[in-house]
Amino acid sequence: MAKSSTRVRARVTQAQSMAASGRTTEALQLLSEICRKYPRDTEAWFTRGTILGNAGQFAEAIDCLQQATSLNPRHGLAYFNLANALSGQRRFRDAADILLLALKLEPRRPEIIRALARAEVNCGRMQEAIRWYREYLLSRPGDPEALGNLGACHFHSEELEDAVTYYRQALALRSEAAWFDGLGATLCRQGKFDEAINAQRAAVRLQPGNPRYHSNLLMTLNYLPGLSPAVILQEHRQWAHLKRGRVLLSGDYVNTADSGRRIRVGYVSPDFRTHSVSYFFEPLLQNHDGNDVETFCYACSPLQDETTARLQAVAHHWRDISALDDRKALECIREDCIDILVDLAGHTAGNRLMLFMAKPAPVQIAWLGYPSTTGLAEIDYRITDHAADPEGNDSSYSEQLLRLSGCFLCYKPFACSPPVAPSPALENGFITFGSFNNLAKVNEDVIGLWSSLLRALPDARILIKNPSLSDPATAEYYMDRFSQHNVNTERVLLLGLAPDTETHLDTYRKIDIALDTSPYNGTTTTCEALYMGTPVVTLVGQTHAGHVGKSLLSILGLEQHIATSHDRYVAIAMRLADNQTELSRLRNELRTRIVNSPLCDGETFANNIEQAYRGAWQDWCNSQAASQGS
Repeated sequence: MAKSSTRVRARVTQAQSMAASGRTTEALQLLSEICRKYPRDTEAWFTRGTILGNAGQFAEAIDCLQQATSLNPRHGLAYFNLANALSGQRRFRDAADILLLALKLEPRRPEIIRALARAEVNCGRMQEAIRWYREYLLSRPGDPEALGNLGACHFHSEELEDAVTYYRQALALRSEAAWFDGLGATLCRQGKFDEAINAQRAAVRLQPGNPRYHSNLLMTLNYLPGLSPAVILQEHRQWAHLKRGRVLLSGDYVNTADSGRRIRVGYVSPDFRTHSVSYFFEPLLQNHDGNDVETFCYACSPLQDETTARLQAVAHHWRDISALDDRKALECIREDCIDILVDLAGHTAGNRLMLFMAKPAPVQIAWLGYPSTTGLAEIDYRITDHAADPEGNDSSYSEQLLRLSGCFLCYKPFACSPPVAPSPALENGFITFGSFNNLAKVNEDVIGLWSSLLRALPDARILIKNPSLSDPATAEYYMDRFSQHNVNTERVLLLGLAPDTETHLDTYRKIDIALDTSPYNGTTTTCEALYMGTPVVTLVGQTHAGHVGKSLLSILGLEQHIATSHDRYVAIAMRLADNQTELSRLRNELRTRIVNSPLCDGETFANNIEQAYRGAWQDWCNSQAASQGS
């Protein structure tokens, strides 16, 4: 490799000084000239690539830094900056590979180890990230950022107690909203709601303008027993009130107010992948009448898998807005001239509710992904049904309710679903109850209810399955809660993460009767259980979240499994447990019943949704005509 002359070195240094003083354009012009005249000068290419990367011009930065590493394969910092540019393009796996090379050349640079940990996080390889963060802490003990990030990694690995430990260590060093938020999410998953809400409110106090932290708090409120719909609505309206000043885009619509034309419908979600939302969204997207509806999917997450590919194949238009800020995303939606924009996330993780607050479409609708109101006056409607939201529930929402004639959901069973197995009681000689719901739904009231059932049936068992139960401390915590209700923990079986979907579904062969949670019912788990031949007993609550079980069972003609009180819930479960003939009959017929029901009739469901869209669109067109005539 040829060495640069003193004069060239001075000019490179001059360019660095220009960039440091904010004269980036001049610096790049100078470096471009140097690279043209001295194409084998490693430092010129390195400096140019570094400045380009810092300016967000990642593609050009990558070209320059690759040139630098080609000229000097032992230039560790060039590899480091190359990895940063690759990360800027969201090429995280490539970045991680490059960082490993950088680390071999610069083993004493902690910033490389930290960057490698971050790259592994972005690749979804949490255990590798944990390894590298711990390595980083050996040279930087007590670094609060690393401790907080370790907490997040353990959380996503379902190692909840370790997550709590590292979040608390980070917070002991510095108050940070993100760590309070992460701690709150972890405690919520452990069922420690009071502590969870305190942590999440602390995050909101530290960053009141951050919609994500406030949304996470609202999500937690849905799990709380005894919280009235009026209080939940008030909390959600507070979110909207605090964020309304951040609206970025507004203006008149150019949409043609023709009630009979083909409607342009946009769906916004971070969950266009293997996720509960897509289990219910895919049948709709597949069955939309293309003559009546033109579909646009706005993906809010870069995560993709085979489900993403299926959705992309049937959507008329696909837009990845995951890397776009709100302004650019809004411009994209407005340019598509969307008539009806549908939010599929509510206040769940990765939502883009701030887009809806800017009202980029004339009609906006909430559906599917969130069990409560959004609190946004800018979202006009919420799709539901008569069972999930009986007449009289309208005052619990900021949106106008659009009740479908059937169920507000349509389920697509997994193709990998194993065959239905016989009732396990036939072999075991005792009844096994079960729940595969989110652990946050398994609150103290639910454990008390299940415990009373187990005490009434001394031979019965209960199997609770959730990925978080792979964490020994969390499993011990839930065992202790049953023990406090005088239930022998030998009768309680806790299972953690299944290796794949087929194994997860096959676990239903181990339970005779599925027990729903309250006040937040299961949705996906209820459908899974029924498809696997396992009857479900549900308890109706005060909110939409507490009526979903009623909606699903009603559409299947299983009203006899719907309870409106704790006593009735126990009585229904005991009656089923005492009737093996009935259990076997249900085991044999439930899959056929669900497949042949409206719950799996995508065509009819899509037609119902389209009728609701058409009515909402016609109302807007009428309002435009009225305003022009006045």
